[in-house]
Order: sequence, then structure tokens, then C-alpha cells
Amino acid sequence: MPKKINLILVPTDFSGLSCEAFSWATLLAQEFKAKIVIVHVISEWAAVDLTAQPGNPWERVLEREDNAMIESFQSCLQSDIEQTVEAQTLVEVGPAAEGIIEAAKEKDADLIVMTTHGRTGLSHALMGSVAEKVVRQAPCPVLTIRPKGVQLVENMSHQ
Repeated sequence: MPKKINLILVPTDFSGLSCEAFSWATLLAQEFKAKIVIVHVISEWAAVDLTAQPGNPWERVLEREDNAMIESFQSCLQSDIEQTVEAQTLVEVGPAAEGIIEAAKEKDADLIVMTTHGRTGLSHALMGSVAEKVVRQAPCPVLTIRPKGVQLVENMSHQ
């Protein structure tokens, strides 16, 4: 029996690569009449640094992050699709992969849609892949999108 998809989690780092995930997640959300939760993970040192600034309490940081996520989501989509999909935001603090996995558990996500940054070789070996960690440890299926921009750069470097 096919599983119902009610909630799709979409991590963002505000890079242009996130647009691909937003597009796919929105298409799937529309098809399954699912909700989207956009999650941004802030490292612990960045959270401390942001809140250490005078007049910048955690609530203000969260509000700014929420607004940035919605703006990023809407600017990525070139159609009226986003108006037919309910999108919420969530900010997690910690390492990226762990924050995404924790958000998926908290929200009881049915699917995670995320892009890969296309790291290979030494960069991948040293830094690892957030997407790879999420795929291995997520409590739900993960759809990884390889952005067109990554493919173009790789094709050009092999010529």
C-alpha cells in the first residue's frame, strides 16, 4: 500500500542550490497535498555570535531567519505554485546533518528533499557530505537533488 506523504522537510543554506530542492518539494507537495517545512540549521558558534550582538535576542534571530527562508522559497519559484502549498519554517542549532535529522524527527516528516553540493575527491573526504549523512541516518526517505549548476561545472571541468 502506498504511503501518504503529509509533510516534506526541505533544508536550506540559502545558496542558489537550494532552489532546486524547493522546486521539487513544491511539485511533490502539490501532488500529494502535503505541507512543507523549510529548515535552516545554524551552527552553535554562529548562534552565539548572532545573539552576542547588542539588541539581537534569540527571538529576533529566529524572526530574521524565518523571513529569509520564506523569501528564499518564494523567490526560487517562478510560478503561482507556492500559493497552493502551505510552507512553515524551522530553525535548528548544531551541525547541519544532525539538525536536519532532528527536525525530521520533531516534525514527523514523511520525506526530506535536499540538494547535494556535488563535492568530490579530497573535499568530500575531508568535509564529508551533509546529504550523505542525512540519507544514512534520517527517519524517513530522502530525495537528493543534484542541481543543474553542479552538473554544468563538472561537465566544463572534464572538457
